[in-house]
Order: sequence, then C-alpha cells, then structure tokens
Amino acid sequence: MGALYEKTIAFILSYIDEHALAAGSKLPTEPQLAELAGVSLVTVRRALAELAAQSVVRREQGRGTFVLRPRVRAETTQVGGLRNGLHLDARSSLATRLLEARRRPALDEEIEALSLQNGDEVWELSRVRLLNDRPVIWERSAIPCTLAPELGNRLRRSAERSLYEILDTDYGLREGREEQTLLARAATPFERSLLDLMKFEWVVEITGVSHSTRQVPIDRFRMVFAGKSFAFRLSSAPLNAVEAIELR
Repeated sequence: MGALYEKTIAFILSYIDEHALAAGSKLPTEPQLAELAGVSLVTVRRALAELAAQSVVRREQGRGTFVLRPRVRAETTQVGGLRNGLHLDARSSLATRLLEARRRPALDEEIEALSLQNGDEVWELSRVRLLNDRPVIWERSAIPCTLAPELGNRLRRSAERSLYEILDTDYGLREGREEQTLLARAATPFERSLLDLMKFEWVVEITGVSHSTRQVPIDRFRMVFAGKSFAFRLSSAPLNAVEAIELR
C-alpha cells in the first residue's frame, strides 16, 4: 500500500465494517481516529476529506463525521439482472452506461464455455454500472450472436434497458443458473480510472457463465466491483435440492 493517508482510509473503512456502522452512524472523533490508527491528525483529516469526496462519509462542522454510504450487500448468485442481487434502499439509484457493443470472432475460451464452433461470433459488451451516479461496477459480456442477432443494436437504442430483460423478452433466453468464480485483487490502472479508485484499492472480480432455463450457455461474463462499495453474501443449496429446468 502507498501513502500513509491511504492506509488510514483503509483503516477507517475497516472500522466501519467491523463495527457494522449504518448510514447516519457517527465515527470516532478525529483525535480518537488518529490514536486508533497510529497516525497524525493531519493524516486523519486528509483521509476523511478523501472519503467525503467519495461520498462514503459526511463531515459536519462542530458535530463530527458520519457514515453516509455503507457497503451495499450483494448476492451475486441471484439469477437475472444485477439489481436482483443488490440490496438497495429506496433512495439509491442504479444506472447503466454502455461503453461498447461490437461483434467479433469468439475467443478459444469463449468457444469452449459457450459451446460454439470455430468462426462463430459473439457480441462483446462493455458496460459501467453507476450507483447514485458513482461508477462502481464494470461488466464485460460475450454473448453468441446466433442466440441474439440484434442485441448490440437494441442495447445502443436503449442502454438503460436490462441486458437480461432483453435476452428474456426479445430472445426467449431466461437465465436459469450461473457458474461463478470470485477473486479479490488489486485494481488495474484502467479499472482505477474507470471506477474512480485510488492506487491502493482492490476490486472483486466475478467471472462465470450464465445458462438459460433450457441449459443453453448464453453469457460468458466478467464483473469487476469496487471492493469498498460492496459486501458479498454467498449461499448454498442442500445436496438434495432439485434444479428447476424448463422442459418446453
């Protein structure tokens, strides 16, 4: 990790998590934080200023510092669009910015994951998800063009429309299950720029394949979450659980 104030930011974020501080909760005073973190008041004030600029905390003159935005609870194993797996309050807004939608030949790993043939094409989609106007998730998807021929054009015409809604309603591709791999790692320079992260920050990368209710692989995806903004909850099913499969 880099500068001392960056370590102090990480300490404050950990303090918020460990003490389960909700929105509106008051943080310790600046001298108390300085003592807890083992740093100077100047360093604490710089760290709090950065967190305030990122809308994580709110500083009030004469009153103290308050948690403004705790981590969003994310259940990425929920099928369907991203919103299904995020626990957002009524004041939170989730928007989408489409960066790219283009056809290209499938890569070797996509051919294997999506049961394609050499020469088959996929739609490569790149999107940023904004939570309360702040970029927090970068998504890349590879979807077979044979399954959704006009997908890119439809997204470009209505970028706010849910990808999985389009796949379901326009192409009859309702998601039934996902296979996921979760990895925590340092953010790349591109991700730091895209998600407005600092040099020391980490991301949570989730990669996998979505299958339709008819067990057709429809999407090889990669989602990169700003780690400081989310708390991930994973659940498992009992061994005797029966997976529902659409037979028609």
